[in-house]
Amino acid sequence: MLQLKNYQEAALKKLAAFLGSARLDGKIVRAFAKEQDAQGYGEKYKSIKGLEDVPYICLRLPTGGGKTLLGSYAIGVAAEEYLEQDYPLVIWLVPTDIIRKQTLEVLQSTHKENRRVLDERFGGNVRVYDITDFTHLRPQDLRDKTNVFIATFAAFRVKSKDGRKVYQTNEALDACFRDIPSQDYFDKDEAGEMFHSFANLLSFMRPLIIIDEAHNHASKLSEEVLRRLRPSAIVELTATPAANSNVLYKVTASELKAEDMIKLPVMLEEAQSWQGAIDSGIERRNGLEKLAENEPQYLRPIMLIQAENKDKEVTVEVVRNYLIKEHGIPAEQVAVATGEQRELDEVNLFDPSCPVRYVITVQALKEGWDCSFAYVFCSVAKVHSSKDAEQLLGRVLRMPYAKRRQHDALNRAYAHVAVDSWMSAVGSFKDNLIDMGFEREETEEAVQPNSQISLLEDEKKEYVQNATLEFYTTEAPDFSGNMALNLLTEVVKEEKTGKYKVTIKEADKDNLRDLQEQVTECFKNPHDQQEALYAVSRTNVYIPPKGMVDKGVTFAVPQLCLDFGDGAELADREACLADGWSLSSFSAELPAFVVDESRHVYEFDILDGKITEQFSSSEEGPLGLERITDWDEKKLVIWLSRRITALDLDFGDLVNYLRKAVDYQVQVKKVPMADLVRFRFVLAKILKEQIEINRKEAYKQGVQETLFEGEAARVTPEVQMAFRPGHYPAKSFYRGKVKFQKHFYASIGDMDSKDEVICAQYIDAHPMVETWVRNIPRDTLNSFWLPTHQDNFYPDFVVKLTDGRVAAIEVKGGHLVTADDSKEKDMVGHVWAEASQGKCLFLMATLKDAQGRDIGRQVNELLGM
Repeated sequence: MLQLKNYQEAALKKLAAFLGSARLDGKIVRAFAKEQDAQGYGEKYKSIKGLEDVPYICLRLPTGGGKTLLGSYAIGVAAEEYLEQDYPLVIWLVPTDIIRKQTLEVLQSTHKENRRVLDERFGGNVRVYDITDFTHLRPQDLRDKTNVFIATFAAFRVKSKDGRKVYQTNEALDACFRDIPSQDYFDKDEAGEMFHSFANLLSFMRPLIIIDEAHNHASKLSEEVLRRLRPSAIVELTATPAANSNVLYKVTASELKAEDMIKLPVMLEEAQSWQGAIDSGIERRNGLEKLAENEPQYLRPIMLIQAENKDKEVTVEVVRNYLIKEHGIPAEQVAVATGEQRELDEVNLFDPSCPVRYVITVQALKEGWDCSFAYVFCSVAKVHSSKDAEQLLGRVLRMPYAKRRQHDALNRAYAHVAVDSWMSAVGSFKDNLIDMGFEREETEEAVQPNSQISLLEDEKKEYVQNATLEFYTTEAPDFSGNMALNLLTEVVKEEKTGKYKVTIKEADKDNLRDLQEQVTECFKNPHDQQEALYAVSRTNVYIPPKGMVDKGVTFAVPQLCLDFGDGAELADREACLADGWSLSSFSAELPAFVVDESRHVYEFDILDGKITEQFSSSEEGPLGLERITDWDEKKLVIWLSRRITALDLDFGDLVNYLRKAVDYQVQVKKVPMADLVRFRFVLAKILKEQIEINRKEAYKQGVQETLFEGEAARVTPEVQMAFRPGHYPAKSFYRGKVKFQKHFYASIGDMDSKDEVICAQYIDAHPMVETWVRNIPRDTLNSFWLPTHQDNFYPDFVVKLTDGRVAAIEVKGGHLVTADDSKEKDMVGHVWAEASQGKCLFLMATLKDAQGRDIGRQVNELLGM
């Protein structure tokens, strides 16, 4: 199966933690407050009236993040952690019919990764339906299969034709209602007889609901649809959450770029006419195709052209004729995709025999387009809707095969626009990217002028040191408040036009971004502000990002290794257990599983949550869907072994531990097998927790003996991690007032405290520091880390000195320095430093240390001052 990206695994892990906490604690609000990891979004949980007991959360992923794949995984996570069902019933809601058809195709095809995820999780017992096919559902399917229905919200709105179908009695569902008693919430006829309708069946079964592009469904009418369906849980997946969305986890565009999911930056080129925009776009596409010929995987760059509506000048037909007649492009290489002309239907654009290289559209590709071969976006239309622009721009961002290309030019996207169509194109594109899920800081690097970027990788980029900017305004600007700008500016009123010609001389390229804001502040008229902004943005000066990496600086850090006599290997907690570990030495009693026979109550205490279940002698669940009379110890152990993943354990050892745990409950604690089966999901959670407790104990002993008492620790230049250009997947960004000059990347990851900002200031100002990085936690690929027995330790700052040494600095509040985890981090940091023979330095910095030194003195003495 496809290897999940780091951010995808993190999102699913967070989803599992939230749903597990909500199930055990029973308090959704508390679980959300505990598990939310989405800086910038509201921390207060917002429930839908009538669905207060239903977990309703959102995973926010930018365009190109693989929402459908995450949706497939989310079904298994929800079934395990919250629904406690072997085979859930799922309603997958999408915004449009185009997306519905596309999602249906992906999930029905057993050759697609999204479907393989479901088949793997549910043992192939999966059926995927179009919403109109609900009549094919059988009672045995509800019991033995995971059933996924793909629909739009409109399909459940009573006023729609399809909506009336799902709310009406259908004799094909009679068998499914055979064991269902009438419920108060059912739709009924005038005589009080319940409808054998699909909607009633859903409301009884309480489906899991997956919502794709959830921001399209924030209306009161949509909330009414959700109330009618009575879901058990709702998971939203979107790039742009609505105001009422409970954003549990946020993924940034930087994370997507670091995982090679999207092409960035977008190289923007402006032309004086629509013909010029197309001309430059064709030239760009042709150049990319030549480079693609040397790629190991087949790649045919496609140019996506946005034409104007029929009542405008540059229509689809005008563009098509221009391509064919003026440029001699073969007709078979041009396809039109509009509401009326659907020349891409049934066309596989990834097929090497497909000739299509140019696609002309107006708005038809806003939804449903998923071709990563699209590289060049060309707009000759006057764009009035930012939504239209963002959707079309998003069509060229996906990276082919989700893998970085050999030629750097093929790792970028390209946009060519006509000046009279896109006023202030740079600003507009940045705003569009924000609407697509980018952070404001990310857009600074994501959109760059194209004029000085060559397709030839060996051609050096020449950075113009300054430029003269000229533009016209209706009113005279007031530069008196900015002395430096005032000295560089000349304003002359032209008699003929009555307009003011504004000239700004020697605009320093490094200050050009700041100049945009400074210049516009000198104009009161909004039109004049736009003219000024446009003048700055369209200058031919290439504005490199402000990171040290863009000045040619490299940064690699030696990692801690272990050498047991056969060569150095990366030190992680697994390596500290040279011979692995086993469950055989641990008890299988499971103290968290408690039976109070006097009260006929089961009490489960997992992590820091506790749930209580009333004892029941029933052997069947609702609807007779869960028959457990034929379960024995062997079948339960097999079921548990399929749900408890422990790749660091011998499978036989795991199965033997599970058998002992089940045997102890039955033989010693006298728990009936039927009750163990009924609570098997809870039992699995308890076993997972207990195994993790045992694992940490084994790792703790291994780290202590190997790192802190042994002599195997090594630091060698042969094993190191390198901070790479374009691979800085920060989840949130520093937005403070302090300006830093030496950070390796243009963007800086957020700092959690004032102490960290103070520490960063001392690092940045130190004369021995060449560059530094705000280290990103929980990222083994793009961050520097050291092993601990619980996980990995990511020091707050990693520093490169001018003499070649490196330093790792962690900032801790005084009350945290004595905590056990901080002590272990301090110890492993010093092991790394001591093993490097002076090439690596480590500091656990505090506001005031034991000697009374402040952070500045601690940093200066570490680095040498």
